[in-house]
Amino acid sequence: MKKNLFFFLMCTLAVIGMAHAQNRGEIQLDAIEMNNVVIPQDRIPSVGSWFTYVGDYSSPSMIGIGMPFNWGYMLPAELMSEYHGCALTQFGFLDAGEEQFATTYTINIYVGGDSAPETLVSSQEFEITGLASDVVTFTLETPVEIDGKQNIWVTFYHDGSIQYPAPAGADTGNPNSRWIGIDGYGWMDMASASSEPYSWLAWVYVDGYDLVGENNQSVTMYPNPTSGKVNVVASDIKHITVVNTLGQLVYENDADGDVATIDMSPYQAGVYVVRVTTENGEIVKLVSKE
Repeated sequence: MKKNLFFFLMCTLAVIGMAHAQNRGEIQLDAIEMNNVVIPQDRIPSVGSWFTYVGDYSSPSMIGIGMPFNWGYMLPAELMSEYHGCALTQFGFLDAGEEQFATTYTINIYVGGDSAPETLVSSQEFEITGLASDVVTFTLETPVEIDGKQNIWVTFYHDGSIQYPAPAGADTGNPNSRWIGIDGYGWMDMASASSEPYSWLAWVYVDGYDLVGENNQSVTMYPNPTSGKVNVVASDIKHITVVNTLGQLVYENDADGDVATIDMSPYQAGVYVVRVTTENGEIVKLVSKE
């Protein structure tokens, strides 16, 4: 079963300041409340396999420690094993709707590591305007393929140029939702250093997960990866589309039967989303072009 975590966000926004201790003792948290901030429900990612740990959005917060730091969450291999062959292609971030929060961030995604990120596989800067008052989404310039065998770390970095950069929500009780990395201290569970832990508020999109119809139909694609043609086998295929990781439609064609062939040779190397429409519904798969 897909472990999608969806959410509803109509709230009063609190701003939390986190003072950095001189030793690895308790991290002190201070709160400054902001009123009349409403996040429209229809602006929140609500379809597909959007992952986040935070389920209660009644009191989101912005956290800072007065210096550069990293924060994020870890998706265990056990959780991601059923998504083998899929890819992380997008992420969502809270824009708190105040100009004081306008800034530039870096998202860093790693694979491997149990108590700290191990191998960096995707990194890019993105900007928050401080004007949106909702969740904004971005496409990953380098999608991250899921092998289902390694933990995946979705982390963010801020240079400390604004006081409260990091969106968070109420503590879920899951240690994988509240990792923090500080130079000189390494990575730690926020709960181990603070009596008031929070869980980080961010979203990542898993693309290519099979959407199984009422008759539990499936699709087979081979060869995958491919450098040329790929064969699609499913029951009663009616239509096929191929979309790249930028969301651009690169192929579309009707079909009639149980087998169809797609010529991938004209397209650049990378991961593509193949949506197969059958008599009984839709199935989505990933294909890698070498």
